[in-house]
Amino acid sequence: MQNKTILLISPEPWGINFVSKHHYSNYLSKENKVYFLNPPSGFSKNLFKGIQCKTEKITESLTVVNYLNLLPRLNELPKIITSNIYQKQAKAIQKEIGIDHFDIVWSFDPNRFFDQAVWKTEKTLYHTVDVHQNKLFEDKIINSSDVVLSLSESILSKKVDKKIDIIGHGFNQPDDNIMQKVIPGNNALKAVYLGNVSNLLDLKRLKTLSIKFPKIDFIIIGPYRNSNLSHAGLNIELDAIKKLPNVYLIGEIPADEIQPYLRSCQINLFIIKHRENIPLINSHKLMDYFYTGNITLADELLDYKGFDRDIMIQTNTSIDYIKELEIIVKNLSSLNSEELKKKRRTYAIANTYAHKILAIENEAP
Repeated sequence: MQNKTILLISPEPWGINFVSKHHYSNYLSKENKVYFLNPPSGFSKNLFKGIQCKTEKITESLTVVNYLNLLPRLNELPKIITSNIYQKQAKAIQKEIGIDHFDIVWSFDPNRFFDQAVWKTEKTLYHTVDVHQNKLFEDKIINSSDVVLSLSESILSKKVDKKIDIIGHGFNQPDDNIMQKVIPGNNALKAVYLGNVSNLLDLKRLKTLSIKFPKIDFIIIGPYRNSNLSHAGLNIELDAIKKLPNVYLIGEIPADEIQPYLRSCQINLFIIKHRENIPLINSHKLMDYFYTGNITLADELLDYKGFDRDIMIQTNTSIDYIKELEIIVKNLSSLNSEELKKKRRTYAIANTYAHKILAIENEAP
């Protein structure tokens, strides 16, 4: 994919924390001109001022676009009004950034511009990497898109009558000249969790682990207050965990600086809070984990069911999770042998974003 002008629509705004939408934008911008459309920052209080579109250059070929909705609660209005407003907003955005015609509109957000016909573009892509509760809007964006990409077959509605290309999570491969970081804690053995702390990390289980394994320092990397990925804020449970003697909150780290922190630990942890009706399917943090070469202990994920235990050990219950961690601690030197580390890194390298973009080109030319 080269020399294209691409609009990428993201449900998470640009910021210090990166997930797949941000990584795709970065990689696409290496050989294309990319506009990253943030979620609206509110709605226009004065309709005469319109969407108040503003842009911010990240690099010469990557621009973040901010705007306001013309009306509040846009998706709750009658369909004919909603469709008309989205069309006006799309037209205004293209006019403000000076792009009469995109080569590609690549949306990760089913709740905005769900009729992709509102854009002047050669091709439209809908790419879902999350479970969305409002299937009505998602069905609409699927039907109005030329190409549909999904992280997993289990994410999308079974009623959709359209070819779906499955594209797993990508990996942001860093510069190999990476140094380890000085990590807090008094224990030599360190286990790390990477991800959004505010609403995803199972804090209750983390507290149990910290008590049962006092000789492990638990390192938590990721936002735990409001961030570009979450507005959950600090809660009482997390405040209590901060007082535990062997749990350390590092906070948010730019994507390109994550590996040195992970490499300074010996065990990778995936301990996500189970949410009703939202299955654990996949996670982009796993590729970062695998690239460290260290063993990963995780809750079972649908997309990794029956996966190679040499790369990642999975459990179904909290009791089994504790038992497996005990086994890992006793056998860490063999589990983190150079042979197994190489196997895990090889798996991650085979899934870089460069590989994913090539696969998308091949599957959806």
